[in-house]
Amino acid sequence: MRFSLAALALPIAAANALTILSPSDSAFWVQNTSNTITWTFNQGDPATIDITVVNANNATLNGPFSIQSFVNVSDQTFTVTNVTLRPGDGYQVQFVNTSNITQVFASSAPFSVKPPGTTPAPPVNASSSATSSGATASATSPSGTSGSSTSSASATGGAKNGALSLTSSQGVFGVIAACGIASLSALLL
Repeated sequence: MRFSLAALALPIAAANALTILSPSDSAFWVQNTSNTITWTFNQGDPATIDITVVNANNATLNGPFSIQSFVNVSDQTFTVTNVTLRPGDGYQVQFVNTSNITQVFASSAPFSVKPPGTTPAPPVNASSSATSSGATASATSPSGTSGSSTSSASATGGAKNGALSLTSSQGVFGVIAACGIASLSALLL
């Protein structure tokens, strides 16, 4: 009985396993070029997300900056064209709820935006077997530079990844709930 109650709580923890693979510390972005976001997901993850960029340094980026809305997570990749974010460190890509940007499903590792002319970082693939799908968008920072968002097909996606990740707050709460249920069942038995 104890084992079955703990097993029932496990799907709560594994439900959100969105993991942003790039950008990262080693997969930085270069200003005024196309840069790619790649990720893995699980079956229980949201079907669509909004992509934002944040930086704790308000002198670099003042508040969350929207890259694209309603991105299909099964694409596993998104190309951002003409990145005009200021060169600097401490940027993070966030996958957020399409109707509530304060609900963050996943955050990338902190990464840098390098100045134009820097040799781009090597690409990171979401999976080895890719299928053609995806989107691109133009991103312009809110620091006074103007631009617009556009879409076109040129990204690749791939198979689902079953890895468990605890990068989202919901995943952490799921683990806490699973531990609580396991402890409660031990007390009752």
